[in-house]
Amino acid sequence: MLLIKRSRPTDQFSLTCDKDKIEINGSILSTSCKKSNGDSQQTSIDLDKYIGNLDGKLSWSDKNFSKSCKNIAPAQLLSTRQLVLVAECKTAAGDTYYPSEIELDSHIVNIDGTLSYE
Repeated sequence: MLLIKRSRPTDQFSLTCDKDKIEINGSILSTSCKKSNGDSQQTSIDLDKYIGNLDGKLSWSDKNFSKSCKNIAPAQLLSTRQLVLVAECKTAAGDTYYPSEIELDSHIVNIDGTLSYE
């Protein structure tokens, strides 16, 4: 029987990735993250696959938030230093946009230098 050893994720990608180099282009989050050997590598993840807009609020339970949100950017909470995604998202009823944020560290992890969803 062949056993495949999987790299263990860190709890918060923001602790092992370069916060100063985080960029968001549309729905793509890119940065440099540490590998298990200490080296760093560029990595990215398409957040549209995991985050949606539910009536003006960013949500992990849907997809394609970037189609109905604007002013999308990363931000860091002063109180906890956690990374969040901020955006203004359109409600289901019409043209109104509301500010919203979602904690990225709750589901985005660094697996040996590669951003992943868990």
